[in-house]
Formats: sequence, C-alpha cells, structure tokens
Amino acid sequence: MIKKDIITILLALVAMTGQAQTKNYSIHGNLSEVAKATAKQGVSFDSVTIMNIATNEVISKQTIQDGVFTINGTIDKPFCAMLCIWSSAEVNGDRKSKRSRIPIIIEAGAIIFDGNRQTPVISGTPLNDMLSDVISKRNTPNYTESLKVLAIQHKDDVAAIPLLLMLDDNMTEPDVILSLINQSCAEVQYHPNIVKVKKKAEAALSQKEGDMFKDFAVEFNGKTIRLSDYVGRGKYVLVDFWASWCGPCRQEIPNLIALYERYKDKEFLVLGVAVQDKIEDSQKAISDMQIPYPQILNSEKIATNIYGIDALPETILFSPDGIIIARGLHGKDIENQLQKLF
Repeated sequence: MIKKDIITILLALVAMTGQAQTKNYSIHGNLSEVAKATAKQGVSFDSVTIMNIATNEVISKQTIQDGVFTINGTIDKPFCAMLCIWSSAEVNGDRKSKRSRIPIIIEAGAIIFDGNRQTPVISGTPLNDMLSDVISKRNTPNYTESLKVLAIQHKDDVAAIPLLLMLDDNMTEPDVILSLINQSCAEVQYHPNIVKVKKKAEAALSQKEGDMFKDFAVEFNGKTIRLSDYVGRGKYVLVDFWASWCGPCRQEIPNLIALYERYKDKEFLVLGVAVQDKIEDSQKAISDMQIPYPQILNSEKIATNIYGIDALPETILFSPDGIIIARGLHGKDIENQLQKLF
C-alpha cells in the first residue's frame, strides 16, 4: 500500500513538472488604422502566421479581421520567429499577395504587436521589450556598441540570436562576431542562422588584408572563367561584387567607371563580379550603365561564400601578385587608395 502511494505521488510530480514546463503565450495585433488607410487603395490584410526561423515551420495562422488579430499558444521554451503579415491588392486585374516579416521572440506572456506605427513595434514581454528598445536606437551613434553589450548579456538565451544577426548586418568586424558567438550558449551557437553568420565571419577572416587571393571558377556560356584570369597577373585589380537589384551597387558603379578610365593605363583594372543575380538582369544593367570593364557573371553565391560577403556592394583591392591590399572601400576611399598607389 505504501509502495503504491509513493508511485502515485511520483507520477503526480512528473505530471506537474511537465505542466510547469509548458507556458502560455498570446499575441495581440492591431493594424486597424493602416488597414483603413490602405483599404481605399484596394489593399486588404488577410492573415498572419508565425514561422520558426530555425525550421521555417509555420506554427500558427490566424485571419485578420478589421485589422486586428489574436494568436494563442503554448511553448516549452522561448524561440525566435517571424511574424508574417499577409496582405493582398489588385494589380492589373489580378489579386497579388504580399508578405511582410517582423522579427519576434515567442515567449510566455501577452505579446503586443502595434502595426499602426511607421515602424511596427512588438512589446509586452521582457525579451521583446529589449529588442524593441534596441531597434528604436538603430540610427544612433552607439547602436553597434549597444548590440555588442546586449549580445553578451543575453549570451545564455535566444535573444542573442536576433542581436547577433543585427550586429552582423551593421558591422564589418568578423573577429568580434566570432568572439560573441563563441561566448554564447549551445542553443545560440548551433542555431541555423547563427551557423551561417559564423561561416561567413570565418571566411572573411580567412581572406583579410595581407592574405593571398583565393581563386574561384564560374561556368558561363560553356566556358570556365576564374578570378585568377584577372588577379595575380601583374596589375592592381579592384574587384567589385555587385548585383543589378542592389541600389547602392548601381550608385557606386559610375565612380568605378571614372576610376577605371583614369587609371587603366597604369597597370590597373576594375573587375565586376555579379553575384546572386539573374544573368539577363546583370547583362541589362551592364548595357544600360555602359560598364566598360570586364565582368564575371553567373557566380551566384560562389564568390560571396569564399570571401565572406553578405552585404553589397563589396570591393576588394588586390596587388599585382594577388595579395589583398584593402577591402570594403567605397566612394572617396577608393580614390584615395588609388592616389597613394599611383
């Protein structure tokens, strides 16, 4: 009898423990003012989904009624997700859907989504309040330093994931990124998004100033084109990694054309490498902008993966023997560097 009572108590404790680990959350969303304003233009807000960014799995979906929605659920532990707002509008007689993505941390408590602001805000729970606060300071001088401090403070919870992703988007210090990742807990370090950031940072560190260039090959029109066809052949080569869809890339190109024309008779070459772009779009941009210097097309992610490039445009200046002299130069910085050389 006593033995049965002990077993009963143990089973009850196990059940209570399981219940304690499962916590409730709710997301209350309001974008009614935006919905009213855009309804006159034929735009309707249809539904909202929550997508786990580690697995790309949609874990919840609700319809939006009059610009308002509520999502309820349970979790065992917090995780990073995307709040996806689905809208639709009539374009040339067809109804087209559009998805807007907002980072969110799903954690226990009542989460509030305010979509009526110019920049939507997610708040109401500790981790989302922290992220909302740091995002509001995006254009302030100390923004990057704030991200570093917070990434260390939250190294043992999932909030470090969006912090590291934001830091990766706003700085060019791969050694700092790697240090912060290595200080974080295993859940952060092995999150698929952070693994990508780590690989990119490692690639950038492996191809830093003073290092010999790393070759890559691209197939185009039945031919194999290599970086080594241009780099390491006795000329200074400024390689511009660009894409036709990248606005800042197109703004930089007239400056590169001017520098190419000015220094091309002094053992200097500009080389364009079109990345993550459709071949026909790259070719059209080259024609429209009348780019005179050679191009490597169809590199997709081959070049960016090797050189740890995640943001465009990116430039790398190579010496005549293929050593990296500088990278990340833009505008006047390129001209100043070439003036020193020539």
